[in-house]
Amino acid sequence: MKTLLLLAAHLALVLGQSCPPEGVQYFPDNEQCDKYYECKNGIGSEQLCPDGLLFNDKITDGRYPCFYPPEVDCGSRSRTQPPQPTELCLHQWGYFGSGDSSQCGFFFNCVNGVAYRQNCPNGLAFSSATYRCEWPEESPDCDAAAFLGFSCPPVTGNVLLSGYTQHRSQRDCREYFICVNGNPRVHYCQLGLVYEEATRQCVDPDLVQGCQGYYSPEELALYREQRERERIAAERRQEELQALREKLAERRRQSQN
Repeated sequence: MKTLLLLAAHLALVLGQSCPPEGVQYFPDNEQCDKYYECKNGIGSEQLCPDGLLFNDKITDGRYPCFYPPEVDCGSRSRTQPPQPTELCLHQWGYFGSGDSSQCGFFFNCVNGVAYRQNCPNGLAFSSATYRCEWPEESPDCDAAAFLGFSCPPVTGNVLLSGYTQHRSQRDCREYFICVNGNPRVHYCQLGLVYEEATRQCVDPDLVQGCQGYYSPEELALYREQRERERIAAERRQEELQALREKLAERRRQSQN
């Protein structure tokens, strides 16, 4: 009780000396990163961020000051309130992975203790360090080889100009892997194409043994038609750009005469 009274007295003294009569200001707790003090129109009060959020002492314009951990530099304020976990959430608020380093392609967005599953784009892995989907080897929560089902072999050949190696997937004709510093990253050919390892290019499935039936005839016809339309549109843009260049060049010549 005596300790609480002393803390209350200290708080009242600090806030009483520093609270402006108008507006909103925040002050960090010296030890706890999710605790802060609010001054609102001259009245001070102790505040606690929701479990999983941290006080951002860079907020100076009265905005809500509790942010996700990657957005906050706690400095020496290392303490936080006890967590309040639920079945899939380590805290009431935050983003959390699966807990399995071979299952990195999704995470849970926890809102007031309720978990909402979110999927990363194919081939990317959730990172608890950044709260983003990253390349698998950049996530501290992910085993890239176990997640992607592919381990980069020793470098003996097949090296790109970039210094990386490229490999065909054994499970999917569209899929291939680029090994970056020994770490696999999965990529996919455009729809309608498959990966050809000898040329390290995405080509028509008729050109790759074992991949001729990867697409149905209807799908293949549709994708070929789409690529042809894209090719014609790209040529037309190039022609228009060339015509514009020639017109500008002619104007410059006329202005010099």
